[in-house]
Amino acid sequence: MARVLGVVRLSRASDETTSPERQRRSIQRWADHEGHVVVGWAEDIDVSGGVEPWKRPEFGKWLPSTIGKEVSAIEHRIALEESRADEFDIVCALRIDRLSRRVLHVHALLEWCQENRKEVATVEDGIDLNTQMGKLLLSLIASFAEGELEAIRVRAKSSYNHLVKEGRWRGGRTPYGYRQEKQETGGGWKLVPDDYGTDTAGTLREIVRRLIAGESANSIAQWLNRDASKTPTSLDAQMIRTGRPPKGSRWTAANTAKVVRSRCVLGQMEVSEETTVGGKKATRRSIVRDRDGLPLQRAEPLITQEEWELANKKLDENTSKRNGNRKGGSPLLRVAFCACGEPAYLGPGRNWPHYRCASRTTHRPCPTGSKGIAAHTLENAAERVFLLAAGDTEILRKVFRPGVDYTRDIEEVSRALADLTEDREAGLYSSELGKREYREAYKRLDARREQLIAQPTRPDAWEETRQERPTGNGGARCRASTKRAGSYAPRESRPSSTRSRFPRRPLRNSSLSTAMTGCRNTQSGGFRS
Repeated sequence: MARVLGVVRLSRASDETTSPERQRRSIQRWADHEGHVVVGWAEDIDVSGGVEPWKRPEFGKWLPSTIGKEVSAIEHRIALEESRADEFDIVCALRIDRLSRRVLHVHALLEWCQENRKEVATVEDGIDLNTQMGKLLLSLIASFAEGELEAIRVRAKSSYNHLVKEGRWRGGRTPYGYRQEKQETGGGWKLVPDDYGTDTAGTLREIVRRLIAGESANSIAQWLNRDASKTPTSLDAQMIRTGRPPKGSRWTAANTAKVVRSRCVLGQMEVSEETTVGGKKATRRSIVRDRDGLPLQRAEPLITQEEWELANKKLDENTSKRNGNRKGGSPLLRVAFCACGEPAYLGPGRNWPHYRCASRTTHRPCPTGSKGIAAHTLENAAERVFLLAAGDTEILRKVFRPGVDYTRDIEEVSRALADLTEDREAGLYSSELGKREYREAYKRLDARREQLIAQPTRPDAWEETRQERPTGNGGARCRASTKRAGSYAPRESRPSSTRSRFPRRPLRNSSLSTAMTGCRNTQSGGFRS
């Protein structure tokens, strides 16, 4: 009597021809007839036959992960101990394609079973795998199973491409900012902006607005995580729309930037393609194009092309290593100095942040004996000094005026022409009908390029606008633009495009003394700004 591991696999849970119940009943009858006992079941539902058996969620628990790999004996022994391979003697499935639809996978599994004194059995194929003829027949059946898998993939891809070209939604993960709705006419689904309920479209527009305003992806992620119920991630939003409880996933700088960088927010579609570069497989993202070679517009854009390009430009600037981490910057860095001449650094304190002499970072005492000063005390004093000098001066604000540039559109059309020419050279338009289609598509693209080249352009520009001179309590007006939002907010939340012009005149000692009165009674008494 041998121990049998029953293997059940189904690509789709709705398939009744090889349902899990039918597979289990057949395997159980075979084991009872042969006098064996079933000690466990490896059931993988909604798992493709192209997945390696040792990588499947359930079957993989019974097999070492090193099958088919060139590893050392020690690595293989560790993987064998971590699996449940010592709990069965026979692997039994309804048919060979339930084990795998790949010839190499089946051979690797058979080779491992022979090396470890285990057997492989199938109920309906009726093959004795312990004979040479049985192994040959197994290879032939596995080859047919692999061919069927390829045929299934071709049919699925053809159906997918047809739905995409018609602008219909095929299914899967909904792009952030959209939701799926049924077509008003005909069958199928379409993508529409998610402007209600989870309102991810509004969240996306706010993310883009904050990026353009100068905030970093890190600070935006923190803002999104303050109330995840109002700003859910892509996965949680989709689960909420389908009536399932969200998982509580959190925003990060990475997934925030990924959402903005995707061209899906423009209503276009990106697909992953496997290519071979230098003999190595690589995955690249490409845009799905329509019959004219232009990006296929399958949904209404959530933002404009100009906003998308400007937001991505801001992301590129923020990810530059030279910029460093701008979060939590000190507003008086290189402005406030200790009496000994060293800069004052902002750091945590028992009750609130403090400015302390930089000598503390080198673990040596300050020559003047300074101990530190509360951050709000020093910053309020510095603010009063600034307002005395510039509180009633004219303010100039920089306003961004987006330009008009068709360079990207011209490059897009030129790239489409190059792809079209490459396809022609590869023989895809060899027939008479294909040649006619090629000439028509090339003519349309070339006319589009000439039209774009003839359009007038205007570069982006920052314009200075004058704000009327503050009157009356000028300090109160300026305080609104100089005070940081909240206690010790990150630097990116403060306005960076405002400057004032005032005469270069030294502050009178009496004014400076009046403004710094709040600092004289502190325990340090050794800071200046």
